Amino acid sequence: MRVLATVCSKGGVGKTTVTANLGGLLADAGFRVLLIDLDSQPTLSSYYDITDTAPGGAYELLATDLVDLDQIISRTAISNLDIIVSNDHQSQLQQLLLNAPNGRFR
Repeated sequence: MRVLATVCSKGGVGKTTVTANLGGLLADAGFRVLLIDLDSQPTLSSYYDITDTAPGGAYELLATDLVDLDQIISRTAISNLDIIVSNDHQSQLQQLLLNAPNGRFR
């Protein structure tokens, strides 16, 4: 398994666009791709047509000890491309992780 992270603290530099295009390119090339949208503005989650929406998303991934991946991974219309959607609509996750034991390391 390989992990690629698109990270920059500055907004508007193209992180979402690069991630969406790279994910689609890798999926088309036959790689299994899991995108994780951790942005408070869930734009990446809206790039793809989601065919099977999971009941949870990034909030449940980081805030709970959820181990059933089917509860957080949504399937897209693109073969080999799945996504964990950003669903922290009230921006509670940052504060929760700051105050949780080992929260800064999740």
